[in-house]
Amino acid sequence: MNKIIIEDNFLDKDIFDGIKNTIFDANSIFPWFLQNYKVDKGDGEIQFTHLFFEKHVINSDYFKVLNPLLKKLKVRALQRMKVNNTIKTNKIRLYKYHVDFDTSKNEAIGKTSLFYLHTTNGPTVFKTGKKVDCVANRMVTFPTNIKHTGSTHTDSLLRGVININWF
Repeated sequence: MNKIIIEDNFLDKDIFDGIKNTIFDANSIFPWFLQNYKVDKGDGEIQFTHLFFEKHVINSDYFKVLNPLLKKLKVRALQRMKVNNTIKTNKIRLYKYHVDFDTSKNEAIGKTSLFYLHTTNGPTVFKTGKKVDCVANRMVTFPTNIKHTGSTHTDSLLRGVININWF
């Protein structure tokens, strides 16, 4: 796979609403953790995150709520899955371009999928110049070795994105 795949209305509305409400409902006790960087430690950015899975271990009591995503993507092996939550700013600007995991030439290249939980004016931008708008219930999948970045947003209070690294 060497291209960027965009799928709108990725999940049935009821399933999407269930996931979004579990994570973002005002009455929810979903645990968020302050991360004082976005891409690199010391980059001056902040975000709230929740790590569902990493290093072969389920890290969250909420992992099962994301099974519909994993099933529809046909994930064979999961590397990491987390949700990032940023708060609106007064200006749109890009974060630093990055890859989620370095891959060597001898390693099978995995996939990265971004699942948007909100519609905002903060796009995902690829180093190639391609821009993907942040639209609720949209899934974007691409090879893990493609440099990309998120951005700030100005129109919605929150920008929630589930980040899935998989094979």
